[in-house]
Amino acid sequence: MPPLPAPASARLRFGHRLRHWREARGLSQAELGRLLGYHNSLISRVENARRWPPPGLPARADELLLTGGELATLWQPVRQEREHLGELAAPALPPLGESGTGPPTGRPDAATFAVLGHLLDVYRAAATHTGGEQLATVLEHHARTLAAWQHAAPRETAPAVRSLAARYAELAGWAHFEGDRRTRALGWYAAGLEWARAADDQPTAAALLARQSTLHWWSGDPATALALAEAAHATARALPGLRAWAALAQAHAHALAGAAPETWRALADAERLTEAALRAGEPAPGAARAALVLGVAHGTCHRDLAVRTGHTAHAHAAVAHLGAALGRLDQAAHPHDHALVAGRLAGAYARAGRHEAAAAVLSRLPPDATGRIAYERRRARAWLGGSTAHRPPADG
Repeated sequence: MPPLPAPASARLRFGHRLRHWREARGLSQAELGRLLGYHNSLISRVENARRWPPPGLPARADELLLTGGELATLWQPVRQEREHLGELAAPALPPLGESGTGPPTGRPDAATFAVLGHLLDVYRAAATHTGGEQLATVLEHHARTLAAWQHAAPRETAPAVRSLAARYAELAGWAHFEGDRRTRALGWYAAGLEWARAADDQPTAAALLARQSTLHWWSGDPATALALAEAAHATARALPGLRAWAALAQAHAHALAGAAPETWRALADAERLTEAALRAGEPAPGAARAALVLGVAHGTCHRDLAVRTGHTAHAHAAVAHLGAALGRLDQAAHPHDHALVAGRLAGAYARAGRHEAAAAVLSRLPPDATGRIAYERRRARAWLGGSTAHRPPADG
C-alpha cells in the first residue's frame, strides 16, 4: 500500500506525525498520555486534528519519543494556523459577575482602594509561602473589581486604579500558573499588561512580560519565551532588579533551546544586575533569597540543557546546583518552594542516571501535590521509566 500523502493543514500534519512517532515507539494513546501527563482522549483528539495541541505537548513529546525535535518544529505553523483562524491562545477574561455576584461598580472609594493595596501585599506574601494556587478566586475578584472601577475613577486617580488592577492581574495569573492552568494564566497576564501600559506603569508591565516569558518556557516554546524576556528587559529600563528577572527568563529560554553559551551570558547578566539592585536598595528579595533564586536558575538551566543535548555533564551540574539550593530552603518556612525544587532535583538525578537518588527524592514529595509540583513529579517519573527511551543518552 503506498504511503498516505502528507496532510495539507498544519494541525493535521502535526497529528499525523504524532501518531507516526507514537506507533514507532510501540506506545498506545493511553500510555503516551500517561507519560506526558495528559488523558488518552486528548492524545486521540490531537492525532485526529479535533483539538489544537497544547503548547507544552510538542517539546515534551519530542523528548519522550526521540523525534529529533520534529514536533516542536511542526508546532510553529500550527500556532500560526490557529492564530490565523482567530483562536488565540489566551481567551478573553470571563465576564464580570459570571458567578452572579459581580464586583461593585461606580466610583471607587478611597478607603477601599487603600485596603485593596494593602491586601495585595498580604496576598503576595501568602502566595510566596504556599504557591498561591488557592488564592486565584479571590485575586480574580479583586482584579475585576478594580477593572470595573477604571472607567468611573476621576481622571487624576484612574492611572493608580489601573496600576493596582494590573498588579492583581499579575498575581492572579501567577496563581493559575502555579496550578498549571496556563490558558487562564495567559488571559490574566494579557489583561494586566494592557492595564499597566494604559497606566504607564513600566515596572508592572516588565513584570508581566517576564511572567509571560516564564509561562511559554514552561510550555516548551523557547522562541516566544525569549522574545517576551527581551521585551521585559527593554521595558524595565533603569530598574536592575526587574532586568535581572528578565535576564533569568532569557537564560531559561536559551537553555530550553539548547544554546549553552547564550545561557551562561544571560545568567552572568542576571547576577550582575542582581548585585546592582542590592547595592541600589531597589525593592527586591534580600541577598540570601537572591542567591537562592540564582542557584535554582543555574540548576534548572543545566537540567534543560541536559534534556536538550543529552549530555549528562549538564545533569550532574544540575544536581549540584539544585541540591545546594534545596539544602538552603527550610521546608517548614517555604513548603511550596521546597517541593518545587525537590521535583526538579529528582528530574536532574534521573537525567544523570542516578535513579535511586531520584526515587528517594520523589518519595518525599507531598502525595497530594498539584499544579507545577505534580508536573515536575510526573516528568521525573517518566525519566525513571524502564524503557531506554526515557533515559538520557550517553555523552558523545
